[in-house]
Parts: sequence; structure tokens; C-alpha cells
Amino acid sequence: MFTNRRSITKATHGSNTFNHNMLGIGLHSSNTFGTIQTTNGYNDQFENIFSDLNARRQLLQDKVSQLPNGNTSLRNDGVGLGWRYEQAEIEMGGKGSTNWSDAQRQEILNNGKVRGAEGHHINSVKNHPDQQANPDNIEFAKDRNEHLQKHGGDFRNPTEGDLIDRNGRLEEVNRQRVIKNELTGIGLAAAIGLGVGFTIGFVTTLAQKGIAIDGVKAAMGVGLRAGLESSMLATINHVIVRGIGETITQSLSQFAIQQYGFTLTENLIKMCNMATIGIVGSIVFSTWLFVKLRWKGHSSRFAFASAVKSLGTSLAILFISIIAQGVWGGYAGLIVSLSIGLSMVIFQYVKHNLNHKLLDNITNYSIEKSRPILFIKEK
Repeated sequence: MFTNRRSITKATHGSNTFNHNMLGIGLHSSNTFGTIQTTNGYNDQFENIFSDLNARRQLLQDKVSQLPNGNTSLRNDGVGLGWRYEQAEIEMGGKGSTNWSDAQRQEILNNGKVRGAEGHHINSVKNHPDQQANPDNIEFAKDRNEHLQKHGGDFRNPTEGDLIDRNGRLEEVNRQRVIKNELTGIGLAAAIGLGVGFTIGFVTTLAQKGIAIDGVKAAMGVGLRAGLESSMLATINHVIVRGIGETITQSLSQFAIQQYGFTLTENLIKMCNMATIGIVGSIVFSTWLFVKLRWKGHSSRFAFASAVKSLGTSLAILFISIIAQGVWGGYAGLIVSLSIGLSMVIFQYVKHNLNHKLLDNITNYSIEKSRPILFIKEK
């Protein structure tokens, strides 16, 4: 008749059925949608630069095609456009097509060129007049002497060589920085999940086991497992929301404009972002919880009930965080979600301590009651 009674000292599975990532929902939202915004910013910058430079390229090439034979009057225009490509590449985070120093790259950003450096036509204008304004036919020498060496010691010597694919270089620089930004977003999502999961698992286990060597070892093990699981789920959530989050936010913005005639404020967009990542994260965790409990041998009914309970708890925390964000703005959503997490940690710690004290009192009481009573016979 006592098989269903819960021990006050044995840890329940409750901490394993709670979505730790909901406590860092504000951090996850900022990270995921920050990643989206940064990538979009990179791509917008690239498209603007790319379109502008290619329009200039085409304009110069049209002018070249109209020049009479032997006219090389646009050679300096080609060098100027080559410098603009060089500046654009460095502006987007590249190193440039020449082995520039950091100071020289900064000079290119500020002034558009390096003082004393000269543009060199890879394929000499005399033999290739059609390439005189082509920025791909321009490379840079750091000084006059280096330029002279490219001509074999005499500027009258013709030169031949492979063109520089400057459009391709711009595309590669943008691709690399986008990849770096996306990997950073994934890494931060994993780190946030690991930190939150480890903290909750460690503190609650330490409160249960006590602050001793064995207790710390056990808490480290539980915290690490909880952190790794939370990290995995946070990464999955980030990847999913990274794919659909922007579309959802744009759809909500268009709906607000079309139906109500107003544009979503920055705070409303933050609320939408938190809702998106919170709902997706709650569904992902509840699905994972159901699968995990079934794999451990629990019945479908029990697994489903635990998953639904977890989903409800997650959505409740999400709702409170979004309301706080809407009322106070700023970092209110983040502060509230973290405060809930801190409160839960404190609650778990106090509860386990009280349980231990209660167990000690019961044990002492039982010992006292079990002692034999000695009667001394009076003389």
C-alpha cells in the first residue's frame, strides 16, 4: 500500500522534465534574431556595394568601347575603380588583394588609397586597350620601385598576366563573414543552453546531496548531463528559428500594417521574437521529453502527460516574460526569465534542505521512541 509514496530524500524526475532553456529565453531570442539581423546586414551591404561597383564597371566599359583605336585615356579610371574595389573588400572585412599592413588597410578605408602606392595594369594597356578600365586588370604596387619591378625594370616593357576576379573576391569575403556569424550564433546558443542547464542541475543536486566531496562530484555529473542536453536542444531550437523566425516576424509586420495601419515598434518586434523562439523551443523540448521517457520504458500515457505538463510550464514562463517585455521594454523579458530561474534554484535548495532537516527529526524521534524504558524497583 506504500509503493506509490514519494520519498522525501530521493530526487524526483521533475528537474529532468523542465525546459531549462526557457529561463534564458531572452538571451536565446537576442542571439538568434541578432544573428539573423547581422547576416541580413552583411548581405544588404554586399548587394549595395556589388550593384554600385558593377554599374560603374559597365559604364566604363561602354566608354572604352567607344574610344578610337590607340586611345588609352581611361586607364586611370580603371585604376580608380580598382581602388574602390579594394576599399570595398576591406570594408567588408577582407584583407585586400595586396599584402597590406593594418595601417595601410585603415588608410584605404579612410582615404580610398594608400599614399605612394600605384596601380599596375596586369595586361599592359598598349597591347590590351580593351582592358584599360577593367578593375580586374589592376593590381597594386606599394611604391614606385615595386611597380617598376613588375615591368622588369622598364615601364616600356609590356606585361601579361591573369586577371583578378574582384567580383568573386567580394562574394567570397561576404560568404566567409556570413558563415562566421552563423557559426557564432550556433555556438552562443549552445553555450547559453549549457550554462543554464548546468547551473540548474548542479545547484539542485548539490542542495540534495549536501556540500561535501561526494555531493559536489554528484552535482558536477548531473549538471554536466543537464547542460549537454540543454545545449543540444538550444542548438536545435536556434537552427529551426533561424530558418523560420524572420519569415514569421515579417508576416506579423505586414499584417499589422495592412490591418491596423501601423508599423511594429522595436519592443513589439522583441516580443514577437521571444514568442517565436519560446513556442518553438517549448515544442522541441516537449517532443524530446516524450521520446526520452518512452525510451526509458515509461508508458505513452505517462510520457505524454509529462510532455504536456512541461509544455504548459514553459509557455507560462514565456507568457510572463513577454508581458514583462511589453510593459517595461528594454531587457525586462530577459530579467524576468532569469529571475524565475533564480527563484526556482532557491526554491529547490530550500526545499531539499527542509526535507533533510525533516528526515533528521523523524530519525531522531524514531530512535528516542525505540529506546528501552528501565524501571527501578523501590526498596
